[in-house]
Amino acid sequence: MTDLRFENLATTDDFKALMAAAGVRLPLNLSADDVGVIVDADGRDVLTVDVDPERNDEDVLRIALWIITAVNTCGGFRAGRPT
Repeated sequence: MTDLRFENLATTDDFKALMAAAGVRLPLNLSADDVGVIVDADGRDVLTVDVDPERNDEDVLRIALWIITAVNTCGGFRAGRPT
C-alpha cells in the first residue's frame, strides 16, 4: 500500500487546521436536502458530486460517501456504519 503524502503536513491536527483555514470544519457529512452535496460540520456546502446529473443517485451517493470517509479519516475521525 502506498502512503498518502501531503505537502507540509505532519499530523491530523495539521490537516484539520488547513481545512479550517480554508473555511471547512470537519467532519464532513451528506447534505440532508440534496443528493451528492457534501457539507462541513457547520452545514456549509463543500463539494457537489456530479454537478451535471449524469450519474444515477446511487452512484452519486456512493462516490460522496467515499470522499467523506477519506477526508474525515485524514482528519482523525473513524469511519463507522450509521445505526
